[in-house]
Amino acid sequence: MLKTMGRVAKFSVAAYVLTCIAIYAFAQLHPDTPPSQVERSDIIVVLGAGMDPDGTLHRSSILRVETGVKLWQAQAAPQMHFSGGMGRPNGLSAGAQMAALAERLGVSGNVVTHEDRSLSTLQNALFSQPMIADAKHLRLVTEGFHLPRSWLSFKWAAWQSGAPVPIISLSHSERLRTASPGSRLPKITMVLREAAALWFNAGRVVAFEIGGAFGVAQDTREAWLE
Repeated sequence: MLKTMGRVAKFSVAAYVLTCIAIYAFAQLHPDTPPSQVERSDIIVVLGAGMDPDGTLHRSSILRVETGVKLWQAQAAPQMHFSGGMGRPNGLSAGAQMAALAERLGVSGNVVTHEDRSLSTLQNALFSQPMIADAKHLRLVTEGFHLPRSWLSFKWAAWQSGAPVPIISLSHSERLRTASPGSRLPKITMVLREAAALWFNAGRVVAFEIGGAFGVAQDTREAWLE
């Protein structure tokens, strides 16, 4: 029994370390393609990256919006969608604040949609799905280290909804970032956190699907994804 537990522990540590290496390598090696040269898609989907309770977007969220707007201005896609929940109950949402910023930066309001319920990457994907279900090709915008988990989340959300699984292209706003504004921790700590989040999300997806098979209500299972 102890030997088995030891093997499991060693495997878990090895899997985590390899995941960290893979995420860091992906973030550093992901191509920095100019907006005018990216493959055209149906919609640009920008994920929220934090906001103060008063509605002030964090720098990381602003950079994501600016990256998405540059892509739209370069005609990389005709539509934009922003995803991010509320900083406090009944408060402003990151999705709405990012959409408003995009409009101030010149994006036409009639090509912008947003969702304001999500509090995690899995919820970004799940709650955005009804608004982007007709898109055959998405372009996700987030940091480089966050792109793999975002890609997996949106692929899963499309599959889970029964919609055709779209092609998903990726654009990074920056390669790495700090955990929060003013943080003194090195950016590499976000890679450590991201590796754990990837495996944690895998477990939550399994729980979500098993819960559905046993008749657990949709809203209850959605709360598991926060």
